[in-house]
Amino acid sequence: MTNPIKQHVSEQEILSGLTTAVVWIDKNENIGFINLAGAELLQLSSQRVIGMNWRYILPKLLDDIHACGTGRLTIHEYTIRLPDAQKIHVTCTISYYEMDSEDGWLIELYNTERHHRIAEEDERWHQYEAGNLLVRTLAHEIKNPLAGIYGSTQLLQKRFPDNEKADQFLEVILREVKRLQNLVDRMLGPRGDSDKEPFNIHELIGYVIDVVRGEKPENVFIKLDYDPSIPEISMDFEAMVQALLNLAKNAIQAMEKHGGILTFKTRVESKFTLGTKTYPLVAVISVIDEGEGIPPDVFDSIFYPMVSSKKDGSGLGLSVSQNIVRQHGGLIVASSEPGNTVFNIYLPFDHNRIEGKRLH
Repeated sequence: MTNPIKQHVSEQEILSGLTTAVVWIDKNENIGFINLAGAELLQLSSQRVIGMNWRYILPKLLDDIHACGTGRLTIHEYTIRLPDAQKIHVTCTISYYEMDSEDGWLIELYNTERHHRIAEEDERWHQYEAGNLLVRTLAHEIKNPLAGIYGSTQLLQKRFPDNEKADQFLEVILREVKRLQNLVDRMLGPRGDSDKEPFNIHELIGYVIDVVRGEKPENVFIKLDYDPSIPEISMDFEAMVQALLNLAKNAIQAMEKHGGILTFKTRVESKFTLGTKTYPLVAVISVIDEGEGIPPDVFDSIFYPMVSSKKDGSGLGLSVSQNIVRQHGGLIVASSEPGNTVFNIYLPFDHNRIEGKRLH
């Protein structure tokens, strides 16, 4: 009876099959191995990074990796910038690890982006609630006196029908009151009983682009990065136009001085939490600009009314947009640094309607 052949499984084969992202660093501090999960997390080709110094993919993680010795070190909340300029938060565990009889270190990377985003979103959600409540309260308080002014002005026009000079001033008052009424309506967002209809989000973006195309300076260019498979979403189309238009105009204004690319990007994200509810799928509309960025001292308050980083800004545009998106069950989340400001609109799908279509 012969003994069964003992198959040798190499350490690299074992590490390759892990779902945890791992990178092995040799004693010369060069990358000797990266598994598929690591390459996917970092959005890099394994062939490209092998042999490179480990700081190429994990800059400023440690001053001296030799300080780990033969022990184990965990670093929380490390931020990685991906090739597409997006950032992810990870926890890194660094430990001594011998591979093929050679000393080195194994770095395990655990993506904590989802947990980080949920915690951050929960904090911002309460801020948005307070901001939107203030917007709606202001709007209601302003709407009644505006209606009184508008009605009184119309009565004065009837009393002085042949007074050309008086009529000229009264027209100015009527026009300005009407403008303020429209602004208040936008602050209030769509009515609760407003009928929502299914629309393709790319149709929404196309409409907004048609509006801003004539307003943008020549040094601002528009780029589209679409996922064409995204299903329709139930929405108040006119209200959503206003919400997206505010973001697009802000992005253009941020690039007026030096120019740049305004990108409209669409994607689908799975298992996304909005408030206290987790959705199987949500649509994401990203408005990305290459402008100067939002100053850090006002960033945390940008969705509050009357807060603006622009000298002539009203501080209402983002509050109005957030309020409209909230009334669609969604949320706007922002990130900003010079040269890369991103506003993501998250909108849940009507899953009952989508599943109904699949059944038929």
